[in-house]
Amino acid sequence: MKSVQHILSFKVPRPVTVVATSLLISLSLFCAGCASTDSSTEQTFFEKRKALIEKFSAKDKVFSVLRAQVDPKDPESKDYWRWRIDQYMYGQYPEYQAIYDSFKQGKTFHQIYGLSAEDLGSKTPLPQNIPQLPQGYFTENLQGNPHRGWHYVSGDTVYITYQGHLTDPYIASYDLKTHQWQGPLKAAESTLSKGDRKIDSHGRPVIEMDSKGHLHIVYGGHGGEREDGLNPHSIDTPHAGGRMLHVMSEKPYDISSFVYKDDITPFASYTKSYKMGNGDIYLFTRAGTHKSPWVYYKMKSGQQHFEAPVMITWPTPQQDNPINVDTFYINPVKISDTEIAISFLWHECNFNEVHNKLNYGRINAYYMKLVTENGNFYNAQNEVLSLPITLQQANEKTLAFDSTKREETPFGTRPLVLQGETPAVAYEARTKDYSEWRMAAYQNGEWQHSLPMPDTVNRTLHDRDNQEVSNILSLEALGVQNGIHTAVVIYRNKDNKSVFAEATSENGQDWQVTKEHLSLKSVRMQMEAVKNSLNNTVAIVLNLKKGASQRLYLWHQGEFRTPEMN
Repeated sequence: MKSVQHILSFKVPRPVTVVATSLLISLSLFCAGCASTDSSTEQTFFEKRKALIEKFSAKDKVFSVLRAQVDPKDPESKDYWRWRIDQYMYGQYPEYQAIYDSFKQGKTFHQIYGLSAEDLGSKTPLPQNIPQLPQGYFTENLQGNPHRGWHYVSGDTVYITYQGHLTDPYIASYDLKTHQWQGPLKAAESTLSKGDRKIDSHGRPVIEMDSKGHLHIVYGGHGGEREDGLNPHSIDTPHAGGRMLHVMSEKPYDISSFVYKDDITPFASYTKSYKMGNGDIYLFTRAGTHKSPWVYYKMKSGQQHFEAPVMITWPTPQQDNPINVDTFYINPVKISDTEIAISFLWHECNFNEVHNKLNYGRINAYYMKLVTENGNFYNAQNEVLSLPITLQQANEKTLAFDSTKREETPFGTRPLVLQGETPAVAYEARTKDYSEWRMAAYQNGEWQHSLPMPDTVNRTLHDRDNQEVSNILSLEALGVQNGIHTAVVIYRNKDNKSVFAEATSENGQDWQVTKEHLSLKSVRMQMEAVKNSLNNTVAIVLNLKKGASQRLYLWHQGEFRTPEMN
C-alpha cells in the first residue's frame, strides 16, 4: 500500500497557464475556447452534446437560464457557463457522463475551458504581535477559525484530530489513566489552503476506528479541484477548492503513519461520522459545493473501505425561477446504537453564487432519522421516507418549524434526544436583535416550536461570590457523586469576561461555581464533551480564540493536560 506522501504528491494541483482560445465550433455557442488535436472527435462530441441539450431542454428550463448568463463580449464568460452547463448536465443526466468522459480523455481542465487561473482569495497575514492565551494548550496557534476538533475514545485512550497548520490534519492521543500524550503529529497533507490560498475552515477532520483497530481520518474538503473533472454526484462545479481525502493508520492504535484510501469523492464538503453498535461506520458529507446532495458512506464492520455513497437529498432548481436552487444543510447525530437522527434546514442557493448576507438563505427546520438495522429513513410520524429527499418531500413529510413567515432565521440546527424518545430539533433563531437556541418538539401528534432548550427552564448558576449569572453559554454535566451533581460551565460574568469553571448542584438544576479555571476578556470559548462507551463525559476539549490567537486545550480531572512538547 502506498504512503500518504507518495499518493498525495501528484494530487496537489500545479499552476497551469491558460491556453489560447482555439478552434471555434459553430454548432454551439459554448464551443468557444476548446482545444483539441482531433477536430473530428471534437465535432462529434459537440454534436452529441447539442442533441442532448435540445432533448433535455424540452422540459428543463435550467439550460436556457444558464445560457442567458453569458456575456457575448467576454470569451471567458462563454467558457465559464459552458463549464457550468456541462456540470449541470453531467450530474442531472447521467446519460451525458460517458460522452463527456470520452471527450476529456487526456485533456487538462484548461485545455477544455479557456478560463483564468482560479482565485479563491489570499491568506491574511498574522500580525507581528498576537494576543497571548493561557498556558495549558496542546496545539500550535490555529489560523483560520478551525473548529473544536473531533475525537474517538478507545478504552482509556482519547484520539483527537484537528485542522492544524495550513489546514493539514493533525492527531494526538491521550491516556486517561496515565495522562501520557503522543503527538500532536501531522497525519496527512491537505490541498485546501496551500500556496497563496486563504486559510479555509471547511477542512476540519473527523476520526473513527474500524473493527481492526485502524484509525480513519477524513478531511480537507471544500468542493474539490478543477482538475478533478466533473462531479458525478452534483449539479454544481467545484468553485470553493480543496479535496476531501481519507487516510488510515498503517498499524492498529498507532498515530505515527497513515496511508491514503481512494474510496470517497474528492468534491465533498463537511463531514460527520459515527460508529454504530455493530461496528459499522457511517460518514455523512455533502457531495460537492452548495448545490449538491448530501450522502452517507458506510464502512461495514470488518472492512476498511467505504462502500458507494447513498444519496440522502437532491438539489432542485426552482420551477418559476430556475437560476435558484433549493438544497439543504444537514446535521446528523447518533442517538442510539442503531439510530442516527438528522436535523436539516432549507438552503436557497443560486447558480450566480450570490449569497444573501442577511440570513444566507437558511430557512425552516426539519427532522428525520436513519435506522441502520434496515437502512430506512423515518419522519417523526414513523413513516418511511423515499430517497433522495427534495424540498417538496421535506415540506410535506419532515417539517418541524416553518420560518418562512417569521422574522427569525434558523441559522443552524441539531437533533435532540428527549425523554421518551420524543423527536426534537434545536435551531439557532437569529434576528437583527438576538441569536439564541430554541427547540421544536413533536408532542401530541404535532410539532411545537419556539420552546426553550432542554434543562434550561428555571436553571440557575451562581458564581464564587454567590452572584447569579445571567448569561450561561454552555453547561456539561459530568455525573453524580455522593448525591452531588458536578458539571463544567462556560458563562459570561458581570465584567463581560468569558469564564470556564467547575460547578456543583444538589438537584441538577441550581448550580454553584466551585472553581474558576479561566476568566478572560474578549475571548471566545467553545467546549466539546469527550464521552466514553457508557456515554459519560470523561474530558473536555476546549477551544479558545482571541483575535489571531487560537488554541485547543484538554481538560481532564480538574486540570488542563499538556504534552511535554508544549
